[in-house]
Amino acid sequence: MWEFPGGKVEPGETDVEALIRECEEELGVRVAVGDRVGGDVLLGHGRAVLRVFAARLLDGEQPQALEHAELRWLAADQLDSVQWLPADAPIVTALGPLLLTPPSPRTPPT
Repeated sequence: MWEFPGGKVEPGETDVEALIRECEEELGVRVAVGDRVGGDVLLGHGRAVLRVFAARLLDGEQPQALEHAELRWLAADQLDSVQWLPADAPIVTALGPLLLTPPSPRTPPT
């Protein structure tokens, strides 16, 4: 099954800082984080919340499958071509329109 990159927010981190760190750890890339995609998705019987943000790669970097068996780029019309983890499935619908419009980047922390 497929999932979006990311992970848990560490104590003292913001959601955006956690996403930047997780993309570096999981994919070996730096990203500029944009707007939220969809709403909160409750996980684990309400003990955790999934939040998704649009992001773009910085400086032409290319992701590497550092912590995953495979990675794949999907266009808006290909989102239904893979089987998503149940937690990630609600976000897929919100992604179609977003993939047709570039995200508005935030400045990464220095």
